[in-house]
Amino acid sequence: MKTSGYTGGRPLRACGTWFVAAASLIAFFTGPGTPAPAAASNIFCAASVFAFPLDPATDRIAPESATSRYAIDLSVRGKANVAASVTFIGEKNAYIVRVPTARLHGAPKRHDRFTGTMLVRFPHSTKVRYAYVDSVAVDGAAAITCPTVPGKPSVPKKWVGKQLFGAGSPRLDAALQQALPPLPCGAVYRQATIARAGRFYGGDFGLKSRTAKVMVALDSHGNLASVKLVRSSGISQIDQNLLATAESTRFRPAMFLCTPIVSQYLMVGNYSP
Repeated sequence: MKTSGYTGGRPLRACGTWFVAAASLIAFFTGPGTPAPAAASNIFCAASVFAFPLDPATDRIAPESATSRYAIDLSVRGKANVAASVTFIGEKNAYIVRVPTARLHGAPKRHDRFTGTMLVRFPHSTKVRYAYVDSVAVDGAAAITCPTVPGKPSVPKKWVGKQLFGAGSPRLDAALQQALPPLPCGAVYRQATIARAGRFYGGDFGLKSRTAKVMVALDSHGNLASVKLVRSSGISQIDQNLLATAESTRFRPAMFLCTPIVSQYLMVGNYSP
């Protein structure tokens, strides 16, 4: 499998100090040090779902909502409209929501566009732990099944959908899909981990500390699907070194409901003189 980045050469002599750290993430969820989802919030599917609980005491967009209601919107690689099927994993049950065809909003030049915000009502008092897009139909095309890319409920920093929420916004009912089975692996989700660290590359890159970040996409076997530089250090050789380290690293796949799934993994390289 061909990946971008380092194309050859030998390791440089380590004159400065070079650290490689890693932080994994799933779907659109972003944590400290991870890039905000913009150009490609989900490289495995044409849509991602943003979901978060509504507090009837403080949230003005849905004052009638109960704790078992969530707001969602979709981030989509499309031009005009989208329909989708979204699965929610609660503490005891799995639920499914059918999202009818919805218009997309946002600047056409952006890679992702957004639906308006929709209110999802659950049949039971539910704390959603993960949500993901099961299938998606973009711009009138046939629905395509997506690999499972679960994300935790969270509010993105730039929430476009909230500006589009109103009295006419769709209210969708979540249907109980099934009770969650016992999990012999002991966890709903386990992030991808490094099975064998890649080759280490050092070098002397001056007297200024620098940081580079590389996003690795993994298939459900833990194999590299792609490697992409998402933050440059400002020095090409540092960037290429981190890309080469990522490409030679071996991973264990992420696990969801005890089943291997695709995932993304953020590798961070820090250079200190």
